Amino acid sequence: MKRLFQKIPRVLWVLTGLAAFGIARSPVENHLRTELAGAHMLLPPPGQGAFEQMSQSALIGTLGGLRSLVATYLTLEAYEHFSTKSWEDLRQTYQIITNLEPTDESHWVAVIWHIGINATANMELDRKLPRFERERRFKEYAFQAIDLAEKGIKQLPKSAAIRIQLAEVYREKLKDNCATSRVYGETIGLPDAPGYVRRFHGYFMARCPGKEKEAYAYLISLYREGESQHLPTLIKEIKVLEEKLEIPSPQRIPDADPDRPKKAPAKRPNVLPGGIVVP
Repeated sequence: MKRLFQKIPRVLWVLTGLAAFGIARSPVENHLRTELAGAHMLLPPPGQGAFEQMSQSALIGTLGGLRSLVATYLTLEAYEHFSTKSWEDLRQTYQIITNLEPTDESHWVAVIWHIGINATANMELDRKLPRFERERRFKEYAFQAIDLAEKGIKQLPKSAAIRIQLAEVYREKLKDNCATSRVYGETIGLPDAPGYVRRFHGYFMARCPGKEKEAYAYLISLYREGESQHLPTLIKEIKVLEEKLEIPSPQRIPDADPDRPKKAPAKRPNVLPGGIVVP
């Protein structure tokens, strides 16, 4: 038993002691914080569950300026979990990291990517597990990633990067075109949002059952903005919707379907002086 305790890293003992101290004093701090917020002397904390709020209060209050150092150490530990495909350990490690630095966007993006993309991909490829277990874990990891993204958005409501990573989970793993379109739509206009989110919002709306008319109107409005929007995918999606919605020929866009092979121009015959045609 003594050897077992000796194998536990010293930093975990330190964190455990600090967390215990923080938990012991957190009720007093929470009461004081509530009173100050009620007196408009302090902004209320971001919306979270009681357990997460207590964890953040304990970790932030006890570690103070050491938070970044501990978060960096734990990020390296999380990478080790990624290397060994220990997905649950990775998720739990990032739960501590995001509590230590809840406003660091990169932590949220990293954990959503690891759980929503890497862990699910591992379940698609790992043949050591029975198929039903791989499918169960695949869905579990995908929905864990969505939950993490929603928590990150509560902390950072204007984050485009978190939403884009969330859209990747919906698009690549759950094949949910409606949710993908919704998330890209919520990203439009946010600081640092890439320009393509406007088009992607329309592309996936076009593939969402029941949204065809709305998607057609939206994509046509993008098309009418000018040549910069006349991209092959946008033209293709409009062409598909024109067929589905039976848009009259005069109202259809003049561009050819980019997926259809272009007809080769007729070969010009060789004509010699005097009108003699050489076959």
